[in-house]
Amino acid sequence: MNAIQFQFKAKPEDHRIVHDVPKPVPAKDEVLVKVKSSALDTVTEPIIEKEFPVAYILHKAKNPLYLGYHFSGTVEAVGSQEQVSDLKVGDDVFGFLQYNGSQTQGAFAEYITVKHNECATKPSGIDFDVAAASTTEPITALQALRDMGGLREGADTQQTILVVGAAGGVGSAAVQIAKNLFGAHVTAVCSTKDVKQVKSEFGAHIVIDRSVEPGYVQKLIEEKAKFDVILDTPCVLPSSATKLLKSQGTIVTTAPSGTMYWNQIKMIFSSKTATWIMCDSNQKDLNIIGKLLSGQDQLTVPIDSRFKVKDMAQAMAKHAGSHNGRVVIQVENGWE
Repeated sequence: MNAIQFQFKAKPEDHRIVHDVPKPVPAKDEVLVKVKSSALDTVTEPIIEKEFPVAYILHKAKNPLYLGYHFSGTVEAVGSQEQVSDLKVGDDVFGFLQYNGSQTQGAFAEYITVKHNECATKPSGIDFDVAAASTTEPITALQALRDMGGLREGADTQQTILVVGAAGGVGSAAVQIAKNLFGAHVTAVCSTKDVKQVKSEFGAHIVIDRSVEPGYVQKLIEEKAKFDVILDTPCVLPSSATKLLKSQGTIVTTAPSGTMYWNQIKMIFSSKTATWIMCDSNQKDLNIIGKLLSGQDQLTVPIDSRFKVKDMAQAMAKHAGSHNGRVVIQVENGWE
């Protein structure tokens, strides 16, 4: 089969299409997926650059690399009908390959194998590009808010959340999921150029322009603002932000950091918590995202641009530069 082959420390233009990669064979609990679309991931470049610890905990650190996590496509084969009863040949599916140090596959390839309960049926009204672009970041947001932060549907009192980086992939999904799934009151932080979109398209109740108010954390403290959950997607908040948490509140980041560990130490005898999120691809949560995507004004995932897989160098250059939304990769019929 065709696949994009990467090398550690290589320039984008040095990555190449290889035509002789063995087509994977699904295990008994897996399905073989013919990939139609994928999307670039924020960890792609750090893995290629061998940044520690990213390159070693998210993918098997050996050359050659086959990267790409997000996917949408069609089931071409089932490992065992006895173990896979929820999917069949011809079903359209979406999901993402798990982040772990033993991962060797990449979705920038014609075929991948996936455990049947780590992907989900693609909503019929959602195209393959949008489905592929709606996996890791919305799932990260969902699991950060619910599993790490403790937000619940139908809570007795309205929950409050502060989302930093509200125009980014995880942040924009978090604003919408917090409001539309959990009914939370959302305060969002973004830069000037994104204020209108975060307010009108994503639906934040309050939007703070960090470009105009760089000292917004101290201002919120002085105003005695309190939140059940603070989601710091770019991991930029000072340790003082914990003062904004309610007594049982949680501050969640998308990666471990020195500030996070310090917060854990200083709150060791407190009911407040500090943690980080590593998303898990599972059918139940993918179905939740699929339902939100299908609902009117429930979840919008912006797409910045689309590239054929053969144009990976240009796609990576776009992803590394200015973009507003996901950079989608057309895998099927994208090799020539």
